[in-house]
Amino acid sequence: MSAIQQIPEHYVTEFSTNWMHLVQQKQSRLKEYVTLDTVNGKEKTYNQINEIAMREITSRAGQTTEQDLPLAKRWIREKGYDSVNIFDEFDERLWGTIVLPSSQTVQAHAAAYKRTCDQVIIDALGGSAISGADGTTLTALPASQKVAIGGTGLTLGKIIAAKSLFGKNDVDEEEELIMVYTQAQLDDLLNNVNEVKSSDFNNVRALVDGTITKFMGFTWVRSQRLPKASTTRRIFAYAKSGVVLSDAGHKVMMDIRPDRNHALQVRSVARLGSVRLEEKKVVEISCLES
Repeated sequence: MSAIQQIPEHYVTEFSTNWMHLVQQKQSRLKEYVTLDTVNGKEKTYNQINEIAMREITSRAGQTTEQDLPLAKRWIREKGYDSVNIFDEFDERLWGTIVLPSSQTVQAHAAAYKRTCDQVIIDALGGSAISGADGTTLTALPASQKVAIGGTGLTLGKIIAAKSLFGKNDVDEEEELIMVYTQAQLDDLLNNVNEVKSSDFNNVRALVDGTITKFMGFTWVRSQRLPKASTTRRIFAYAKSGVVLSDAGHKVMMDIRPDRNHALQVRSVARLGSVRLEEKKVVEISCLES
């Protein structure tokens, strides 16, 4: 006797009642490696004094020669950011046993906020800093603070060149130096056979488990948000005190919207700003990346 043929037509498909987050950066990777501050108002200024030279006294009871005080000013201005999702008033009922993903949406908004913190910092590293007495001057990172692409990815030579600039600029040796890179630059180092064979380079943790935390005096932090144009990726090395992040905090609100047929709105808001305080504390490295 043969099996009943119609039975498979009535097999049941089970549906998950919960929600899973797809792969994404969920934590800020750069926030702990910059100087944190707050802005109480629309903007904040940072008053700066440049180095002063001493002169040799060549005569007794001579005429006093005064010097001008070399002053500068940087500005930080926050911008508002938000994430908004709306669920129809009948969604919870129409989804049946599937849980309304309101709490998971809040988690997704939190991850978006943390990624935005990193993006604001990266934009400040390579962008134009607001400066001048009235905050209308835009100061770009000069060519003297850039390591050219040279037709290669990240090499030991480029790392040495970046580290050398901090020394030539007399950046305090106690300063924590950060190197922000993408996975492609780590791949460059791991695939460079000649450099990997050197005894010093073999001490890098990258050769043990494919990651890198400390090397050449830098704390290494990976971010896939670094700017790329065509086949050129720009990565940054900087001193922690050279970049400020202003963060007014992250706030989440869940409201019933009468103007949207009593739909449930989940909205997250943040105010963030960042500025590069000194060009001599930031180095841009251009890397070939296909």
